[in-house]
Formats: sequence, structure tokens, C-alpha cells
Amino acid sequence: MDNADWVIIARFGRPHGIKGLITVISFAEPRENILRYTPWYICDSQQNWQPLKLLNVEMNHKSILAQVEGYHEREDVARLTNVDIAVKREQLPALNPGEYYWYQLIGMRVVNQQGIMLGKVTEIMPTGANDVLVVVGENRYLIPFLPDRYVIHVDDTQGLISVDWDADFN
Repeated sequence: MDNADWVIIARFGRPHGIKGLITVISFAEPRENILRYTPWYICDSQQNWQPLKLLNVEMNHKSILAQVEGYHEREDVARLTNVDIAVKREQLPALNPGEYYWYQLIGMRVVNQQGIMLGKVTEIMPTGANDVLVVVGENRYLIPFLPDRYVIHVDDTQGLISVDWDADFN
């Protein structure tokens, strides 16, 4: 499968305890939604996606902990630290019009209403109140993802986001 067929939904953090548990940093909102998408896959050294079998998943108010088959000791599971977790794109549910997954917005060009190209979306930061587009070009802009206020239009066929944002405001 091509890399375009995969969506990164989480990343392994650091080991937790001595029994082979590892922290999972979810990119889903809400964070527990990643548990809906199984199996999880990781990329091996030959750039092939390999499925993981989860033996146990524990959730608490602060974190998600997973126990992965074949990684039984703290030293074993430490090899997964900072490894991305992906699912097949087809595993994600279809969204309503006007809704987007983060992976769809990252890489899009951003232009303001004066026709000034501000740059490309390099990442999206969750803030609790709303997500913020990190746009990097000649300058770096933090633009709240608020449709009809700052985000005027998203053209996913052109890969272009139109915003109401002053190029001098960064």
C-alpha cells in the first residue's frame, strides 16, 4: 500500500512501569476514539506497515496505556517510543460537508482575502477552545480554525484555504 493510504492517528510515548505497558499519545478527538480503529499499524525499517496486536488497553484521566503482543518487558516496549501508529484511511468514517480530518488540512496552501499567500499549514494545534492552524511561509502565522470567522473557505480539490487574516498580523 502507498503511504497515501495510511493516516497517523497516534504515537507511542514512553514505557510505563515494568510490565510492558507503553503510553499512547492520541491524535484523535476525543482521544479515546483511536480505540475504534483497529488494527493499529507501525512502519518497519523497510517502510512496510505491520499490524500490531493489542493485548490490553488501559485508560485513565491522564493517559492511554497499551500492552502490545511481542513486547512484554520494559526494555522491549521502549523500542516503540516515538513510533507513529497508523490506520488504513478507509477505516476512518466519512465526515459531513465542511468537516475535515487534520491530515487533510496539513500541507494546504493558505491565502488571505487580499490574495497574499501566507504559506502552508505545517501542523494543527489543539487548544481546547478551537484548533489553530500553524501556517509557515515567509512568516509564521497561528490562525484559529474558526469557519466563517477566520477560515472563509477550504478548497480540498485545489489544496487551498482562504482566510480572513492580515498578513502583518503574526
